[in-house]
Amino acid sequence: MNAAIPDQGNNPSSTVGVTSVRWRVVLLAFLVVFLDGFDAVSLGLSIPTLTREWGVSSAAFAIPLTTTTIGMVIAYTTAGQLCARFGRRKVILWSTVVFAAGSALTGLMTSIPAMSVARLVTGAGLGMIIPAVVSLAADNSPPHRRESIAILVSLGLSAGPFAAGVSGGALIGNFGWTSVFWVGAALPTLLLPLLWWGMHEPATVAATNPVESASVRRLFTECRGPFTLMLWASALLIYLSTAVMTAWTPQLMVSYGFTPTEAPLGTAALGFGGILGGLTLAALTTRFRTGNVVVVMCAIDVVLIVLLARLELSSTAILLLLGGVGLAKIASVSGPPVIAMVSYPNGLETSAVGWTVAFGRVGSLLGPAFGGVLLALDISARGIVLTACVPVLAAAVLLPFLSRRTGAGSPKRR
Repeated sequence: MNAAIPDQGNNPSSTVGVTSVRWRVVLLAFLVVFLDGFDAVSLGLSIPTLTREWGVSSAAFAIPLTTTTIGMVIAYTTAGQLCARFGRRKVILWSTVVFAAGSALTGLMTSIPAMSVARLVTGAGLGMIIPAVVSLAADNSPPHRRESIAILVSLGLSAGPFAAGVSGGALIGNFGWTSVFWVGAALPTLLLPLLWWGMHEPATVAATNPVESASVRRLFTECRGPFTLMLWASALLIYLSTAVMTAWTPQLMVSYGFTPTEAPLGTAALGFGGILGGLTLAALTTRFRTGNVVVVMCAIDVVLIVLLARLELSSTAILLLLGGVGLAKIASVSGPPVIAMVSYPNGLETSAVGWTVAFGRVGSLLGPAFGGVLLALDISARGIVLTACVPVLAAAVLLPFLSRRTGAGSPKRR
């Protein structure tokens, strides 16, 4: 048997007795990821107001934005070990406390350095949650539903920013920029009792050494090394492309004649399309291999980006195409973590998801810098957006190999 395909009989920790989806766990997992996504974009929504009130340039906020992502990356890479040592339920509860506290602290800050520290704390809480809740929700589902459940839970990362984008303007306009962060602190705090009550591990056969079973070293043992590296590379490339597109969509809108106050409509269109993309991926992976579905989504993404960058379009057509790009991109972004979820033995999947998303977040860090270099070279907003096709095409070359190695989504694994 291919070493990259989990052998449930030899797993260090094997879930038993899960014959139907435990929707209580799945719903709570979605809600906490939704709040994670809401908080992750809250600083970006506040920057236009903060630049005016604090009298600093928007470029100054690159530091707290970066420390948020750094906190996430550190958390992603340590999530597996912490979950193995303390259990996913405890990690989820404490991580929720940390990112709620970090959000509240952000609302109290009055300087860039202090805010950067608060966002580092927030990012650590945000990043710890995703691998834990995705793997826990998937393990509370029968084997043939694990992929679709992992995708549905991850959909909160699109729904949260969409909700923040819709409500953020009204909150800031009526109550000031701090209101976004107070909401980001209050909602997870209110959710904590429900998480305490409803988040439970499924029955398992315990590992002899669960911490060692979750070690990142095991991602490279038993001939898994090439597969792991390709998975990380595909995540980095897809996230990089998404970060470029997200960062430069407002400028693209302005280049099409939208006013600065109308430009956020493009971001909203991307977010709404992303929600549809998650649902689409969840539906398609019940019939087809995840890697193959993501390759198709990457191809659709490239075609739509080229149309956006090259054609003169009406306002309605631009928003529709951006919605399509959001659909394809979020379906693509969700692919590598799901492949990681189903391709490694139980006990190792949380580490696999965490490290995969960590490399994706490195791509998210590189995306804006990549766009900034192109801007310095006097490349137009349309040209910068067009370059987002390149990493997507590179990822599309890797993904079929991942799909063949894992059989992700294949009925044979069910």
